[in-house]
Amino acid sequence: MKSMNHLFRVVGNRSWVLTLALTGLLSSGFDIVSKHTAIASPIPQPIQLSQSFQNRPPRNIVNAIIRDASKRSGVPIRHIHISNSTRKTFGNACVFNFGEICTKEFRPIEGWEVVVMVRNQPWKYHVNRSGSQILLDPKVNVEGNNRLPQAIAYNVLGDASRRSGLAREDLAITQAKPKTFGNLCEFGFGEVCPQQYNPILGWEVVVKVRNQSWTYHVDRFGSHMVLDPKAIVANNNTLPRAIANNILDDAARSFGVSPQQLQITNATRQVFGNSCVFQFGEICTDEYRPVEGWEVIVRVRNQSWTYHVNQSGSEIVLDPKAIVTRNNTLPTAIANHVIDDAIQRSGLSQRQVEITTATPKTFGNFCEFSFGEICTRDYQPIDGWEVTVRVRNQFWTYNVDQSGSQVILDPRV
Repeated sequence: MKSMNHLFRVVGNRSWVLTLALTGLLSSGFDIVSKHTAIASPIPQPIQLSQSFQNRPPRNIVNAIIRDASKRSGVPIRHIHISNSTRKTFGNACVFNFGEICTKEFRPIEGWEVVVMVRNQPWKYHVNRSGSQILLDPKVNVEGNNRLPQAIAYNVLGDASRRSGLAREDLAITQAKPKTFGNLCEFGFGEVCPQQYNPILGWEVVVKVRNQSWTYHVDRFGSHMVLDPKAIVANNNTLPRAIANNILDDAARSFGVSPQQLQITNATRQVFGNSCVFQFGEICTDEYRPVEGWEVIVRVRNQSWTYHVNQSGSEIVLDPKAIVTRNNTLPTAIANHVIDDAIQRSGLSQRQVEITTATPKTFGNFCEFSFGEICTRDYQPIDGWEVTVRVRNQFWTYNVDQSGSQVILDPRV
């Protein structure tokens, strides 16, 4: 019996030991699992790191940007570094191209905005995802190109010398600064330019000519050079006698007087923005295609007529508002055409139809002449008459050209 009790005690002890061992093993196992779990828990972290790396372009694109900055600035590659880069979705190509005034069209371009430090100056780049387009913000002052190249300076002074009649030694460049012109119109000194952004890198150069300052725009290669048309070129400030004679002959022929009865009271050099402005267009496009010439005032009895003439004198245009003063009386033939049309439409006799007013008028284009409600801005003037006819208790309005071949009734009658 004693031995049996001893056996149970041994077995009981072993069972306790076994239980303790299993508990320790399980506890150790949980500890192992816990440790493995602690190691495994940061697994998402490398994903987050890879996402942050996406804020920086690939190494080949970074190298290309740094090479571009080095080439533009003259600073060695080792002294240039990227201070910031951000993934960006540009709304459209205009925004990507640093356009200041862009349309709201959404044609996204995926890429990066990258800031490069060059001589303590931040340069901003836009680059697309593939790296095929790398663009520097045109507002960046590229210090390496802050000095006007000698060849460009020589050409600018040569042009000023030719225009002014002075020797190069008597001229001086007083200012030359790098500039990015928004588009060709702005480069060409356009006063009213479209908002299209097609940047032209170049220079704004100021030349001292006697007591005047002439401003030139020059592209960065020196291949295109434009003088501000407001510059007063002294040698060309007098209307040539041949052009003056041609204008007087035209005025004499138009008014039916001899040239001796006419007088040019003023002649001013002018740069007309485009051919529409040159031809006295009232509503013209903003297109800038300058026509250099003259604005000439001719005194005809008690009237002043304005002419536009180009620099060579091959085109002489009289303000169409002056034409109406030549003959304020509606020609009888035209009056008859209008009366006949009103009689035919109304079925009345000639005694019941009467012209009440007849005013000379220049219509902007055929649409306006034809009583169009919404017309284009195209300026193709038609000289003629606005005629009002009383038909019973109504008043009908006609537009008639100068020859009387076209008689058009206002359709709102």
